[in-house]
Amino acid sequence: MKNPCAAPWINWSGTQEVYARRVERPTTLAGLQELVRDVSARRGRLKAVATGLSFSDILQTEDTLVETTGLLGEPDTGALLPLEQELWHVPAHRTPLVRVACGARIRALNAALQQAGLAFTNLGGYDGQTLVGALSTSTHGSGLSLPPLSDAVRSFDLVTASGELLRLEPSRGLTDPTKFSHRYGNTRTLVQSDAWFWPAVVGLGCLGVVHSAVVAVSPAYRLHERRRVRAWSSVESELRAGGVLRQFRNYEILINPYVRHDGDYSCLVTERNIAAPDARRVPLPPERRSAESTTFLATSQTGVLELMNAEPRMIPGMLEAGLGALETGPEDHVDESFLVYNVGRINTAHVVAGEYFFPLKDRTYLCAVRELLALVEKNRRRGIHQPTPFALRFVAGSRAPLSMARDEPHLTIELSLFRGSPRAAEALLSYERLCLALGGRPHWGQMHELTGEPGWLRRAYPRLDAFLTVFQNFNQSGVFNNHFTDRLGLSLPSGRLP
Repeated sequence: MKNPCAAPWINWSGTQEVYARRVERPTTLAGLQELVRDVSARRGRLKAVATGLSFSDILQTEDTLVETTGLLGEPDTGALLPLEQELWHVPAHRTPLVRVACGARIRALNAALQQAGLAFTNLGGYDGQTLVGALSTSTHGSGLSLPPLSDAVRSFDLVTASGELLRLEPSRGLTDPTKFSHRYGNTRTLVQSDAWFWPAVVGLGCLGVVHSAVVAVSPAYRLHERRRVRAWSSVESELRAGGVLRQFRNYEILINPYVRHDGDYSCLVTERNIAAPDARRVPLPPERRSAESTTFLATSQTGVLELMNAEPRMIPGMLEAGLGALETGPEDHVDESFLVYNVGRINTAHVVAGEYFFPLKDRTYLCAVRELLALVEKNRRRGIHQPTPFALRFVAGSRAPLSMARDEPHLTIELSLFRGSPRAAEALLSYERLCLALGGRPHWGQMHELTGEPGWLRRAYPRLDAFLTVFQNFNQSGVFNNHFTDRLGLSLPSGRLP
């Protein structure tokens, strides 16, 4: 199975080069189990990746990199695997459930769900990543009543350090232990425990290799979307008054971070609710799709970036025009949910990004927005420019101890820059320094450089010990350690942080 790799494995955005001793691409569960056993036996290290959407060093390893995108079902199942309902306590559930293959990309799953009259209850804006990769890092969509995608998981199968397949479920899990034991005997193990399930569901790829996951979904639905440019002062007042976030299923804001002549800021507000069952489809206008396709051609992106770099004084006006171009126009957008959630060709922009989570309590999150806007101006005076809007989303709390949105509702602020922007790394570092000082927690898959500071992890995640207990049990051999766990102090031989 060895496949020596002279060239680096490069992530989706081209921001992380992984120089692994070997890169493996198993296509079967048995092949994956054999590979994990082999690396464990020689006391090596193994890191599983998929599409490489992450910007951070969570992808890094010097030993064995396992690309999981080939781990799909048989040709007649594809992205969705059999549910094994015959092993459940209650074969039929009120909430629709599907079993997702490890290597299945969200776009393939959307197509499979549509054929079955189903849809994901919530999604982010990109459909090219694998769902299991999104689950493992607590990736999210938007909506005050909608937690990160990981909280939709009801059961998942994990290949552990010994190569064993472990099925993890909450304490009152789907599976009947007797039926499971009758089918699998000692070849697979079922563990139903809240104390194990929730720490492991956002496992950051540090506990094993997830082979499949049972996820709660919804009957297919359409979304009604309205986008309009507004003044930030007005939007901020509504957020302070409260209530606006509960009026909409999804509520998102893009802020032009450069102050207008009137002292205010422009922002694009996106509001979505589920459309009436008989609502007719109103796709985005063809001219909007055409403009997006042209704008995000590789040659167009290069031209825009060159112009921004040569004439940074033009950036505020270009961002202003960009927000206006994204308005929904005279007719609101109504379409299948997965089509509305997908932000389209914008996903092809060559960017690096950081994203930070701030609790909504006391509305102190608005201070973080103000401080970041002030920092953009401070950076501008130093010749560091912000070439894209800030993206604000709101997300419900998660039960996973290492979810960035742990326990309570949060605001997320995503800050992206074009890869070729001068001093982009310096800009991102300045944002991270400020956000960490204000109590923000970075998205595990986005850029973050300062989180290895001693004591930071425990301060940011008060329920860290719940994760460490599971980490110690699953990773005693250290096979799932990597550059990321080293930097955060998780790879210490004692298994305890200082």
